[in-house]
Amino acid sequence: MLDVKNLCFRRPGGQEFRYHFTLDAGHILAVQGVSGVGKTTLLDLIAGFEMPESGTISWKGESFLASPPWDRPVTTVFQTDNLFAHLTCQQNVALSLDLSQDRSIDIDAAFERLGIGGLQARFPDEISGGQQQRVALARAMLRNRPVLLLDESFSALDWDTRAGCFDALCDLAVSREMAVLIVSHDERDAACLGCDVIRLER
Repeated sequence: MLDVKNLCFRRPGGQEFRYHFTLDAGHILAVQGVSGVGKTTLLDLIAGFEMPESGTISWKGESFLASPPWDRPVTTVFQTDNLFAHLTCQQNVALSLDLSQDRSIDIDAAFERLGIGGLQARFPDEISGGQQQRVALARAMLRNRPVLLLDESFSALDWDTRAGCFDALCDLAVSREMAVLIVSHDERDAACLGCDVIRLER
């Protein structure tokens, strides 16, 4: 369970954000609200890119608030700039994986599952923005971290492709008992995922 308790973050100008919720393993939660209400800030706090004034963030009862971003049980997929331009798509995905320790990791299968089979040897600037997003999602799917944060990660995809990615995401959340937070401005996303929604207010 991802547990966010009485989390308070204040920007230098005085704008304050507060969060309090729990998310069970194997479930997806959509975070919605108008621009500037603190959706991305919430993900940044969980990922460790920002630090709160007060409150706690824990996974299965163990706080990871004091841990740096690279030591947290978290993977983040951003809206853009998820890939290294000098690496092939397969190299981008393999970069964060320990293939020598886990022989069950199948990068090709993840590419096929997301409809990008055949792109492994190509570079990010040789494929579309939507395909780049799916490469980033493939990497996140294969990392063995229980909390997955998606910040407008499907905005570049057409609806049919997006729906296919949602199927893979739901399978991933259940099979690996992950807690998934997805920030999206499109309310259809939550309906398609069949997930709970938290709506942030000013």
